[in-house]
Amino acid sequence: MFGIPSFFLFFFALSMALGLINDWSYLLWVAPLLGLLPVWRKIAFFGASDKRIAVAGKAVLITGCDTGFGHSLALRLFSLGFTVFATCLFPDGEGAQRLRQEAGSSCRLHVLKLDVTQDQDVAEAKEFVLKNMPENGLWGLVNNAGIMLVGPIEWISFDECKNVIDVNLLGSIRTTLTFLPLIKKSQGRLIFMSSTFAFIERGNIFYSLSKNALEKYGDMLRHELKKFGVKVSLIEPGNYALATNIMPLHTIEQFWNKFDEETKASYSKTYLQSFVSYMNNQRNNGMHDSKEVIDAITDALLSQRPKARYLVATFREKFLTYASYYLPGFLKDLLFFA
Repeated sequence: MFGIPSFFLFFFALSMALGLINDWSYLLWVAPLLGLLPVWRKIAFFGASDKRIAVAGKAVLITGCDTGFGHSLALRLFSLGFTVFATCLFPDGEGAQRLRQEAGSSCRLHVLKLDVTQDQDVAEAKEFVLKNMPENGLWGLVNNAGIMLVGPIEWISFDECKNVIDVNLLGSIRTTLTFLPLIKKSQGRLIFMSSTFAFIERGNIFYSLSKNALEKYGDMLRHELKKFGVKVSLIEPGNYALATNIMPLHTIEQFWNKFDEETKASYSKTYLQSFVSYMNNQRNNGMHDSKEVIDAITDALLSQRPKARYLVATFREKFLTYASYYLPGFLKDLLFFA
């Protein structure tokens, strides 16, 4: 995330702040700095290598393969020659059945049950992996399983909040702690599915909270595991709601009917209609094709020098992400919540 684009957008965001304060006189010194971008690019990419690791005899475990990114990634890695442990919440569901059909008679694609919120499921998944491990071990763990919940804080029950945190954050921690010894042994890769919503929090507070915490967890692991030869990457997709079906269409009734009288008194149906329309519009504007995200995860697994972050988003989403990260609070409030 913080490579060449961050260098440019950092100064752009800083320029906005200084422009508001100093009547745009900042251009006198920002312009020369931007002129140094070609030099910065050479420094940043000095010694970079496009070499790929050999996949023969290596395995990758992916959580959340029923649909979306996990499903597509399982098929991509299988086609590349990896042994794939594709875990599904519903092992007899449509998505799991499609994976088995694609695998045919091959023994390199295993479909197994895994609810990342259940310790017993995770322990049984590890036992299965150990029994079916290829000769070069478990190379990668892709923590992809996730759910989304939308609505202002007051609209979300504590149990709903706990469920989002348990799946998106604690589920990733649970699987990581279980499979980490195998990843360390192979000096492999840990991949975490984050989101631009880790930084752009609007209408999905607990989803954003879980992804923001996952960012910190991934950062700490990257530093702690470096001495063991393990590389950690965070994938930060933008709006891929249509490609993943993570965000269904919402109706006024599904919110209004669960409100208590006090909440109904605070929020009119007009406000509720505006919120539902906004969220449904966001969903309908999502990307249909997840190829770029799958490419990023594949690179994180195959590259000898994977990135710490892969920001896979539109220009607007990238701008908002960097603005959220770099701008002072009062400017963020003007940009996002005015």
